[in-house]
Amino acid sequence: MVSYTRLETNLARVKKDLAGVKDINNNFCSILEELNRIKEKSLADPRAMEKVSEEFKDKEIIDLFAGIEKDFNDLKLQLSKQTLYRERVADFVESLRTKKSFSFEQTTDAILFLEGTIATLDADHISLNPQFIGTMDLGEVAIELGLHKTGQGFVVQKELFSEVLSVLIAKRMFKNIIFETNNAKIILRSSTELKIESDNSNIRKISQLTN
Repeated sequence: MVSYTRLETNLARVKKDLAGVKDINNNFCSILEELNRIKEKSLADPRAMEKVSEEFKDKEIIDLFAGIEKDFNDLKLQLSKQTLYRERVADFVESLRTKKSFSFEQTTDAILFLEGTIATLDADHISLNPQFIGTMDLGEVAIELGLHKTGQGFVVQKELFSEVLSVLIAKRMFKNIIFETNNAKIILRSSTELKIESDNSNIRKISQLTN
């Protein structure tokens, strides 16, 4: 029987380990750069070459480097064999996705993405709500733009969406906001990070906006 909890735990462990692999690769890149400097200096000066040879003779640098190089080549071969299989599984996994997080370098990029998302969803009306009830008062924004109240938030007409974003930015409220349409929920965590919940077809179309 498949244990989805175990599957989730193992994936989380792999993701955590991959962060360590990135650090290892960065460290090895630094070593390669240092070895390349030694190489260039040695090739330019025979006396330097003699000194390097003498230093290497009493150390395990050569065997350590050869061993690491072999491990990297073995890993490269394993990843090459795994690629096609991984791609097929990835297609299946993505076909089940109903939520996805997006991160941007600039607030302007997030704004353009949000505008594109609303256009893609073809939503006429969007509700605007604070993510955490009681932590943000949107009343001032609603009064300024003439928004109608609904529940804990306000209704935003599609043609006013860009203006709402501008006002939220001006008032330093462009975070911890939920935009909701009839077919999606957009959670704006910060000015550059957000999560979208919708059906898979919408998630796929929205994801193409970042390509």
